[in-house]
Amino acid sequence: MKASSLLGLVAAAVLASTAAPAATIATVFYDNRFGTVDSSTGAYTQISTLPVNKAAGIAVDKGIYYVEDLADNLLAVNPVTGAAQVLGNTGQNLDFVVFAGGNQGLYGIDYQSNLYSFNPKNGAATLVGPTGLAPNNGYDDTSLSFDGSSLLYTAGPAGHVDQLYRINIATGLATSLGATGVTAIAGSAFFNGNLDLFQYGQSTNYIYSASDGSTDFIRDTVLRTQIVDGGVAEQPMTPEPEYLGLAAPLLLAIAFFFRRVRRQTAQGE
Repeated sequence: MKASSLLGLVAAAVLASTAAPAATIATVFYDNRFGTVDSSTGAYTQISTLPVNKAAGIAVDKGIYYVEDLADNLLAVNPVTGAAQVLGNTGQNLDFVVFAGGNQGLYGIDYQSNLYSFNPKNGAATLVGPTGLAPNNGYDDTSLSFDGSSLLYTAGPAGHVDQLYRINIATGLATSLGATGVTAIAGSAFFNGNLDLFQYGQSTNYIYSASDGSTDFIRDTVLRTQIVDGGVAEQPMTPEPEYLGLAAPLLLAIAFFFRRVRRQTAQGE
């Protein structure tokens, strides 16, 4: 093999180490299960059991996964091992029915249909504002997802078609987008520009999908587990700056080595 070819392979290997893996949906359940759902097959893979009784939902920002439980605790979860750390409590004795968020913040909706934001360092909750929706008091089927700029909220009484709302994260105000055409939505995930809805309690549960803001949900694959309370698209591992800094000098050193080898070879001929 030529030195130049070997150098190319080494360079490719170094650069490939920073490539993003295929995405799946990291999910949390209404109880304490944490794992992933394959959106193409509906298969669930368990990663861990979280130190909570019931979870309100899941969020991810900058590769950090957050879970809010129904005891008002905010946790950080390692997506690989499922190990969890309690970051803090809201300090307000609130009942949250859903939780979601991303790079614009962490959010939850309480029994009175008010929107709150969470401090990602200590879990403290701050009222953003009322959604304008009637109190759900924990009786409605609800889900919450974040599309990068606003929250997508589904709600409806058990056995009825759920409604879809877009919630302004600055004011808390909800705007109706219409009926989803789907009953018994326990959770949702915003994934590849689509909102995926997770059904529960039926003889066969499905994942339903529609583009952002649309209510034209299409029945997709069978969901092969029960009561998915929330999900987020797994974020690719972002290489730390120090690793990117090491890549350039490494490639330069390899290039210098093979240049020297070629020079010595040419002198020996």
